[in-house]
Amino acid sequence: MPRSPEEGEPVPVLPSEVVSPQLGELELVCDIWSADAHMAREHARQAATIAELARRRRAERDTAFGTRGGPGPDSWAMRPAALADVSDDFVTELALIRHCSEAEASRLAVESLLLTTKLAATWSALYAGRLTVRKARLLLDLLGDADDAVAAGVQARVLDGAEDCPPSRLRDRARYHLYRVDAEAKERRRKEAERKADVHVERTADDLGRLVIEGPLPAVYAARDAVDQYARWMRADGDDRPMGLLRSAAALDLILRSWDTSRPPVTAQLLLHVALPSLRPDAPVGAAPAEMDGQVISAAQCRELLASLDMLNLGSAPAGGSIHVAVDDPATGETIAVATRAELRRAAGRGRRVRRHGRQRSSRPTDSTGRDAGAAGGTGTAGGTGDGPGLRPPPPSRCYRPPAGQRRLVTVRDRHCHMPGCRRPPGRCDIDHGKAFAAGGPTACWNLCCLCRRHHRIKTFARGWSFTLLPDGRFIVRTPSGVCRSTRPPGWCHDPEPDPPWLDDLAPPDPLRR
Repeated sequence: MPRSPEEGEPVPVLPSEVVSPQLGELELVCDIWSADAHMAREHARQAATIAELARRRRAERDTAFGTRGGPGPDSWAMRPAALADVSDDFVTELALIRHCSEAEASRLAVESLLLTTKLAATWSALYAGRLTVRKARLLLDLLGDADDAVAAGVQARVLDGAEDCPPSRLRDRARYHLYRVDAEAKERRRKEAERKADVHVERTADDLGRLVIEGPLPAVYAARDAVDQYARWMRADGDDRPMGLLRSAAALDLILRSWDTSRPPVTAQLLLHVALPSLRPDAPVGAAPAEMDGQVISAAQCRELLASLDMLNLGSAPAGGSIHVAVDDPATGETIAVATRAELRRAAGRGRRVRRHGRQRSSRPTDSTGRDAGAAGGTGTAGGTGDGPGLRPPPPSRCYRPPAGQRRLVTVRDRHCHMPGCRRPPGRCDIDHGKAFAAGGPTACWNLCCLCRRHHRIKTFARGWSFTLLPDGRFIVRTPSGVCRSTRPPGWCHDPEPDPPWLDDLAPPDPLRR
């Protein structure tokens, strides 16, 4: 029996209830225009609101950070000029308010401040519905770093008639007038883009990725031509794979250089989380997917990756790599322990030799190399009992710095920064105390979490923030504006268990239900 709306059941709205099929085509066209004007006005309203909140987060708030808590050189280099007078933690606060990434929050903050100051004429046209959001962003991209006088002059020339101008034509008009008024604008924009060049990965469909290398355009074209030449040589040697796949393989080989032994090896580390049943050759089609550096991949692709590394049968890890086995609670998903294979054997009671006073050492079968069969992972047991100490979480420590066992469990449990919305991997994170060590917080796994350096600084030094780490793994953040967000370690289940289906059979009958 469906629940009533008073109990919280959402009532779905169908498209036919919003747009009637009996509307004429002119009415539909007018609705499209009206929707564009409404979206433009709401975007302008949001920009004004974000800009006002940013002005209340002045950079003077960062004086509490001191020299230790200030941003590093990379953060300063990548910080937009429009946010120079805004507190360093404002972008993080805006990301939590909107439930978006910090990259999107930074872009919105810059757009809002520029639209309400230097590009006020563009904001006015946007609020009036004469400009679409896309056209406004085209002008922002071209005039964002221009002087106030130059930006005002270009807007005066291009906003008149921009409503009936296609976006590509508007961009060309704005660029033409900008380079006429400010001849050095193009060179300045090029140098700024080169200063912010980087290498990043973009996730594409079907478990593929795109490696994007930004650089000067001539160098990028030269690199692409070199990759094409290598691919053509591979085709001439008899490789009949598609040319695009050959270019991809050649580019990856040139970067990884697995054949080059004249230089010190560079080990690329991949962090994999995968359930053991998914690694079996007879794993079903619906086997649980794996996770690689925070990205979900299929179980089949994970098996292919481990097979290429000769690790599918949990053999020796490559140089710089390791294999850890995480034991999770099947009901809650809590990570109980993380162990190496040697620790797992000792916990199970294998590979140990028990010596008792007055007795000879028990003889154990050995393999062909003379090693103990139980120690090598065979079926032998310690002292014939097979009773080991088991696995348990690392004990608390009296020191401030977590020992290796605690760091290993916390990084495997959290997998990335614990701040809501942040996905920085644990290799770029600090192990931080939920309750500060100086305030009596213990160095125990339940009081530790992964935080990237930026969010670690905000938690330690920023004013008005509140951070709470609960013993069940949930991390609750409260911004200076009063917005609360929470996150939890991946795989944990905090939702209450549903009632069993036989509970209704045991309940007394309801006289009001017929």
